[in-house]
Amino acid sequence: MSIVGITLLVIVLVSLIILYHFRPNGYDPKLNGCFVGEANSGESRVMRGYGGIDKLVDYNIPGFETIADVVNGMTRRHQNKLIGYRTLIKEVPYKTIKTITNNKEVEKVLYKYQMSDYQYFSDVEFQTLINKLSSGIADAGFKSGDKIAIFCETRYEWMAMLLACCRQGIIIVTVYATLGDESVGVALKETEVKAIVVSKETIQRINKIQVPNDVKLICVDELEEYPKEFKVFKFSELKESAIHSSFTPVKPNDLALIMYTSGTSKDPKGVLVEQKQILMLSVGYQKNIFFDQDVFIAYLPLAHIFELCIEFAVIMHGGTVGYANVRTLTSPGVIDCKSDLCALEPTILIGVPTVFNRVRKAILETVNKSAASKQKIFNACYWIKEKLYVNFNLRTPYLFVPIVKLVDAIAFRPLAISLFGSYLKAIIIGGSALPCELQHFLQCVVPGVDIMQGFGMTELCGACSVMPHGDATLGSIGCLFPMYEAKLRDVPELGYLTSNNPPQGELLFRGLPVSKGYFNRPEESKEAFTEDGWLCTGDIAKFDEQCHIYIIDRKKNIVKQPCGEYISLELVESKYSSLRIVDSICVFADAFHDFVVALILPNKNVIQEISDKPFEEACEDKVVIQEVKKLLKEAESTLTERQRVKHFALLSDDWTPENGMLTAALKLKRQSISTKYQLIIKKLFDEK
Repeated sequence: MSIVGITLLVIVLVSLIILYHFRPNGYDPKLNGCFVGEANSGESRVMRGYGGIDKLVDYNIPGFETIADVVNGMTRRHQNKLIGYRTLIKEVPYKTIKTITNNKEVEKVLYKYQMSDYQYFSDVEFQTLINKLSSGIADAGFKSGDKIAIFCETRYEWMAMLLACCRQGIIIVTVYATLGDESVGVALKETEVKAIVVSKETIQRINKIQVPNDVKLICVDELEEYPKEFKVFKFSELKESAIHSSFTPVKPNDLALIMYTSGTSKDPKGVLVEQKQILMLSVGYQKNIFFDQDVFIAYLPLAHIFELCIEFAVIMHGGTVGYANVRTLTSPGVIDCKSDLCALEPTILIGVPTVFNRVRKAILETVNKSAASKQKIFNACYWIKEKLYVNFNLRTPYLFVPIVKLVDAIAFRPLAISLFGSYLKAIIIGGSALPCELQHFLQCVVPGVDIMQGFGMTELCGACSVMPHGDATLGSIGCLFPMYEAKLRDVPELGYLTSNNPPQGELLFRGLPVSKGYFNRPEESKEAFTEDGWLCTGDIAKFDEQCHIYIIDRKKNIVKQPCGEYISLELVESKYSSLRIVDSICVFADAFHDFVVALILPNKNVIQEISDKPFEEACEDKVVIQEVKKLLKEAESTLTERQRVKHFALLSDDWTPENGMLTAALKLKRQSISTKYQLIIKKLFDEK
């Protein structure tokens, strides 16, 4: 190479180094927040979010103090497409599978669904619907202070009933449609509801729940026959009532909701949520998460506080809420029509890690089945994107961006559009810890989209932290909203101390949106909430200097082995869950054994690659088990010897909220799983 060529090469390399060194950040870390005051003994300093440094922010919009005000001001944005929904055209059976239900093998028919295009209510039309519905509810004899439970899946009628009832001062009791009959019964009996809102799916369970006959039913679907032992009001008739002006005035501090948690072990608890708390969170989300005129796809349970507040925020600030169904959300569930995601093309998508882990595995499954040349192109593009976009955080408009855009155009953008539509701007993930590997993957294959992890609880009345737009920090649950403050306190028995570097301990929150406690549960309220207003989460966290929060453990899911080593069950599960072979895994450890065991629901496609036997037989085949054992070793490089699964069982069962193995938020119900499979677990621990 000539001297001129060498000189030009050196200039280019030096320029690249200078550009990289002085690259602009995607966001300013100074806006994350700060620490205030001095630390108490055994505690960290208090962290506050940006904007709440001097005092916690009480978000409000003039004229918006109650949920009724949301209805009154709904038309101020002149939104032609406020609420979207699809109707079922037909369902087509396409497959029959065998599954295990109540320890019995049963056949289950799977369907694909043909759906209509999205239809929309304008803000004026939806406001009129709510006012008519509210008048109809009052005419039916329900009054301020009564409690009405909503026990149905996410749909526009759910939101309409909530808004209509709040206009009359009626308290809404929310229960997940996927809660077990016993848990639903606890919620309905404890709150002494006057009526239950049901659908064609949940009305079939009313008799099993043993609802008193004096409780009325409000059915959102048209049925040929209704239970004769109950007084039934039809949603279609209530919404045609004449509007009158006898709406009951409510106050900001009035109780609006009793939201029952999904309950990972004990009976679900009813969290008290006031009128102003819902609005405060909704305004906070709009200021810290949303863009203008967002389109939000609603498919998570509305009984989940984050889903509810997000929808309120969109409705209040002029976006579009499009209701969807988990069955038709993606292409495999539909026939002769687009999936909900592709039909609506949302700008904001929220979900739990389990959902996006399935997306990741489906993408890799598709890549592995493609031609060798396509696999090489995908892997090469992924490597380039990973180095530039993730490892070096090259996300802002300068020299390297054309390379990233080229890689996206070749491998990732067509894939993302086929899954999520063309306009997605942000994916917000919460409900449980987001594995770094999954966050890494999504940042690469979903171009131009912020992958934002957040944290919240029903007791916090929603999410209290989220990653800022442009922040790509791995493993963080983000930074505090300015309505909250947080601190850590020592858990010495587990070695988590605020004197560690970085500080570690149990995570506590305080703020204006934090609930006052649980309905009719004084002892449990006293245990969870301190006298000075701090909520004890039970989560183990650490803080960094830039005010990021990291969840690193959970007090209740840490087991001390006889050797003295502590095992985090969730940490072990997160490592194995990233493998193709693992659809679900539940890990067990105890005080009598120096190893862990696991129950694994394997991926059927991977099992079929290993064995020609039927799936149920393959799960018990010794050759298959040995092959799976080899595959599990891929996840063990970052685990200690005692964290690695020594013995496991492959199960052909399904774990779902319906059969009580998962919560409605798709978290493991460890106690239920332990009880059902106690003989198998004992056998695994007894193996040499």
